[in-house]
Order: sequence, then C-alpha cells, then structure tokens
Amino acid sequence: MADEDTQNDGEALSARIEALSPRRLAALTGAFLVALAALFVFEVNEKAKQRATETEIRLTQAANDGAAALNISIMTGAPVRDTLNAVRPAGYAALYHLSPSGDIIMAAGRTDIVDVPAARIRTLDLNESGETRVDLPGGDIALAWRKLDNGDAVMVAAPARDILDRSPIWFSYAVIMGAITLVIGSLVAAFIRQSRAAAQAAHALSTLTDFNAALTGGRCSPWFYDHKDRTVHLSKSLLQPLGLSSRDRKLTLREISALVHPQDLRTAVAVISGEPSGVSEGVVRLREPGGAWARAYFRTSAEATRFTRCGVAFDLVGATTLAPGAAIAETRLRDAIESIPEAFVLWDAHGRLATWNKRFASIFRIPAKVLRAGLTLEEVVTCAGVAGDVLAAHFGPLEDKQQENQEVALPGSRWAHVSRRKTAEGGYVCVATNVTDLKRRAWAQKKKERELQRTVEDLESSRKELSEALRKYEYEKYRAEEASRSKSEFLANMSHELRTPLNAINGFSEVMQSELYGPLGDIKYKEYVGDILSSGRHLLELIDDILDMSKIEAGRLTLEPKRTELERILNESVRLVAKRASDAEVRLTTSVGHAPPVWADARAVKQVVLNLLSNALKFTPSGGEVTLTAEADLDGVTIIVADSGSGIDQAQLSKLGAPFELAENHFSRTRNGSGLGLALSRALMDMQGGILALASQPGKGTVACATFPRRQNAKVRLPQFIRAEAHVLTGKEKPEEPRFDATQAAE
Repeated sequence: MADEDTQNDGEALSARIEALSPRRLAALTGAFLVALAALFVFEVNEKAKQRATETEIRLTQAANDGAAALNISIMTGAPVRDTLNAVRPAGYAALYHLSPSGDIIMAAGRTDIVDVPAARIRTLDLNESGETRVDLPGGDIALAWRKLDNGDAVMVAAPARDILDRSPIWFSYAVIMGAITLVIGSLVAAFIRQSRAAAQAAHALSTLTDFNAALTGGRCSPWFYDHKDRTVHLSKSLLQPLGLSSRDRKLTLREISALVHPQDLRTAVAVISGEPSGVSEGVVRLREPGGAWARAYFRTSAEATRFTRCGVAFDLVGATTLAPGAAIAETRLRDAIESIPEAFVLWDAHGRLATWNKRFASIFRIPAKVLRAGLTLEEVVTCAGVAGDVLAAHFGPLEDKQQENQEVALPGSRWAHVSRRKTAEGGYVCVATNVTDLKRRAWAQKKKERELQRTVEDLESSRKELSEALRKYEYEKYRAEEASRSKSEFLANMSHELRTPLNAINGFSEVMQSELYGPLGDIKYKEYVGDILSSGRHLLELIDDILDMSKIEAGRLTLEPKRTELERILNESVRLVAKRASDAEVRLTTSVGHAPPVWADARAVKQVVLNLLSNALKFTPSGGEVTLTAEADLDGVTIIVADSGSGIDQAQLSKLGAPFELAENHFSRTRNGSGLGLALSRALMDMQGGILALASQPGKGTVACATFPRRQNAKVRLPQFIRAEAHVLTGKEKPEEPRFDATQAAE
C-alpha cells in the first residue's frame, strides 16, 4: 500500500509539472511589460509638460525681476551688463536689453545657445508685456518681455522644453524599464529552470519507488540499537519475508533472545549491543513461525561503541555459503535506505560516492538521473543545483580527521548539524540533522533582547528629551516674565514721557487762549509757542519710534538698500543735532570728510546716526564733548560716536538694545527717553547686515560703533581698537541656560 501511495504521489507531481506552461507565463509577462511601458510613456509626457511649464514660470519671474533691476540701474547709473548678469536665471537663458524699436542694445547669458534673430524680435509688441514661443532651427524658444520706464524693454529667452537643459526624461525611465525587464526575465528563466528541476524530481521519485521495491526484494534492513532502552529497530523488509512481522518493529534484547538460536545468541548480542566488544559481524539463525531456522547476516562498524551502534542485516535464506564481498556490497547499499530521517551520504575508501538518500539529493537539488555510485566529490559538486561550495566543504570525505561535528547553513535559510565519521574500511559517512527550528528560536531570542535594549535606550532618550523640554520651559517662562516686566516699565516710563509734553502743550495753549499777558503780540507768547513746538516735536519723535518698533516687530518695515553717500548723510545729521548740542553746552566735533559710500538704506542710516548722536548728547553733561568720526576698511565703514558722559557699567550695558530697556542711573533719569532708540538702531543694523556695538566705562564715557557694508552681501567687522571691549548688540544669540540673577539674566 505504501508503494502504491508513493507511486500515486509521483504521478500527481508529474501532472502538476505538465500543467505549468512556460509559454503562458511568457505571455503574461509580455503583457505586463507592455502595460508598464505605456505607463512610462505617459509619465515621460507629463514630466516634459512640467518642465516646459517650469521654464515659462522662470522666464516670467526673470522678466519681472530684470525689468525692476534695469529700471533701478538706469535711474542710478549702475552698469546695465552687471545688472543683466545678476538677474539672469540659472540654466541656458539669455537676457536682452532692447530699444523701443526692437534693436538689441545689450545681451547677457547663453546667447551662444539661445540666439533669437533680430528680425524676429522686431515683430514683437514691446509696448506691452508679454510671453510667446518661437520656432527656430535649433528648437522652440520661449520668450518673455517687459517694458521699462524709459521706453526700452528687457527680454528673457530660453529653450522652451527645459531652461535647465537637464538630461532627457526618457533616459531614466528607459534604464528602469531595462532593469525591470532584466529582473522579470531572470525570474521567468528561474521559473522554467525550477519546472525542469521539478520534472527531474518527479522522475527521481519514480526511480526511488522502483529502488525501494528492489530493496524489499533483496530482503535486507538497516538496524539501530538504543542503549538506553536496550531495543533494536528492524524494518519490515527483513522481518516480513521471515514471517516475523508485517511492519517495522522495535525488539527488546529479551525478544531478540527468544528469536535467535541459542548457539548464535552470544554473536547476535555482541554485534547489536557491543557487549562483549570486538565483534562487528556474524551469521545469526532466526526462528520462523513454523519452527524452522532462517539465516541472517548482521554487521556493524568495527569502530562502533556501545552508545552508538547501527548496521545492516541481510536475509540469507537459500544461501549455502556467505561471500564476504557480496555481504560488503549489500551493506553499502542498505546504509542508504530511505528510512533514515536525516540527509545521509557514504563515501568509500577511495573518496568515491558509495550511497546516499533522497534527502541529501533534495538539499542540493541533484537530479536523480545524474547521481550514481562511483562519482568523485568534484563530480557530485558539479551536479549540484545549489550550494556546491557547502557540499564540498561539509559533506565530502575528511582529509586528515577521524570525525567532525559542526553547524552548516543550507540553501533556503535552513541550518543542519553535520556529523562526519570515518568507517571501518577507510571511507566516510556523513549525516545532517535539521536544526533550523533551534536556530530560529535562538535568533528570535536575540532579536527580542535587541528590541528590549532599544526600548530601554528609547526610554532613556525620552527621559533626556523630557528633561530638556522642562529646562526650556523654565527658560521660556523666565523670558516671558522678563518681557512682561520690561513692558510694564516701558508703559510706566511712556505714560510720563507722553504726559509731560502734552501737559505743556495744553497748558501753554490755555494761557495763549485766555490772553493772560495781554494781546497775543506779547513776546511771552512767542516763547510759549516755541515750548509748544518743542514738546510737540518730542512727542512726535516718541510716537515715530513706537510706530517704527511696531513695524519691525510685525515684520512690515521694508528697507531698500543701495549705494548711499555716507558723507552727505553724516553732515546732514550733524546739522540736525548741532542746535541741540549748542543748547546743552556740549562741544560737537566731527571728522567725516573721508567717509566712502556704503550699501544701505539712506533713511535707516540717517536714523541710526541720529539715534547715536542723540543718545550721546542726552547723556553728556554741560561742558562735555561728543565726537563723530568714520573709519573704513575693504568691506565696511564704521561710524564712531564717542562722548565724555557718565558712562554705563557692564551690568546695564548688556541690557541695552532690547526694546523698552533703559540704562538706570541718576543722570539718565533726569533725561527724556523711551528706551527705543538703541532697539530701533539694532533692528535696522540687523536688517542691513551691519554691526552695532557699545563700549563704555562708568565716569569715562561711551563709544558707539555702527558698521555698514560697502557692497552687497559684504562681511563686515568692527575696528581693531574696540573689538576686545565692545558689547555687540546685533546678531547675538540668547543664552541656552536660564539665569535667575537679575543682572546675569539681562546679559
């Protein structure tokens, strides 16, 4: 029945193999590749349209930027070519400065690639802004033009398909398509090869069925002795012909003693159990059910121990003599019986293949029709479908060892414990036990340990992040409290500052209205009018400062940096504060005749200079001196305002520059001020890429420096004489750690 089941299984496997059609798989694969190619063509077209749209957007933006820049250059007299090069977009683009009639005044960019004929340009309506696309011999060219304030026009041209001239879109998709085709082709080839291997396996299964039938006809059986249970395992291929059993059986030594002839009992026990040792083969008579005796040949290895004993038994019914050569041949054959659950292979003393089982062949995908006795190890490796190196290294004869045990990685993510032993005749037997489940459990345990370690590390990282978040929260809370305190102090100061001039304006206005001193022609009214004007101007300055500071904080203040004549602005600023210095009896000295132009916003420069001069005059007592000088280097110009006033200590100096902060000393409290002057100056310098710094010593005066760049994006630095002692207000980073001391917190 078992042989019939095996034969049925082989026939079912052959039917399934025949149902696998490589042609059908090839047709499906071709259809998939055609659909994928159509999808890639659609994607290529879509990305080509995106590149063309991107080109049009870049040209429109470049035309707008170029028109704005050329208008400024023409107005300021800056070189037009430099302006064209500055606004030219990236890639293969060309800019043209055109006359109202369409003549090219100047061109910049890749005119060698984007060459628009003058005759074609004259056909454009340059009185209106527009975009178009022209067909030239070298390909389509996209154009965008804008009219300038003086009637000229600026035009930007680039290849219509892609301004950046990137590699063709189809190239990358072609590479991807080729790679996919190669992979799918490899898979189809592997499938076909696997189908052929399955066909060979079906043939091998049929051959194995016939081989098992031949072994059964030969009436032989392997036997295994379990020294713990003292039992012997025999297969039905030996027991059934003798009428002893119709299935495989485990017989105890007591049952063996009942079956074996008393004269052969010592030989049988010695061969099977190894007690006494030294007997490895012999002929034993077994009792048949009818009472007759049948002869059988039992053999094991000469090196077998009491703990590891196995061998082969042959039925010798009908044989009058025992031929040793025939017995050895039968032993080699029966060692390959398929009842052995592990992969098994036996090599003779000459290193040639003696016998094997189907599990060994299936591991290395060796076709049954090519595997035969007498092959060398190299020939067997050549026949292997996979892992030939593993077969050669761990399943062949040993060179200089008696035995070897090790774990080996097999194809299909499997592991086996391979044991190799030398046989009595000088050959080698190799047995491989599957230990994949054990390895996987070990790997799973290691994976869980790594995951646990990562979890612990994540928890530690989360704890550190939480600690950092708490620290930052405390710092932000402290900053918020400081900001609230500064706002409160500012409101208190400003309430007084705004009330004082308003009281003066209202009071003097009432006196003039009531004509307390007579008709309005009296000289006193002129004095009151002057006081009203002074108070109104002071109130206007306060309000302007507040508005400017609000615009800066809201991000709505826009500067227009350009080439600015610094000497003119400095002289104007000195004239504006000269009367104030004279009234305060402070000597104002200037030396700015050599100040070169700077790249900055003229109004912002003037406001910064006036703030620095006003602060210096405000905090300089009568009889003191305020000086204004300028020092230039290759990258910037530094305006230096020095006074001989009361000076500021370091704790108060570090607080200046923040909105609504005032230096607190007796002299400053007697002066008018909102604390916004330096904050405005600091913000304006930051917006222009400049530096604002202060250096001061109590009782010796203060030096304020404002450094402006001489050209766009220039890196400026303070003069050497003040770098060591200067407190830089611009571009300073806030401290990382909160300081709860009031003086240190302000710093």
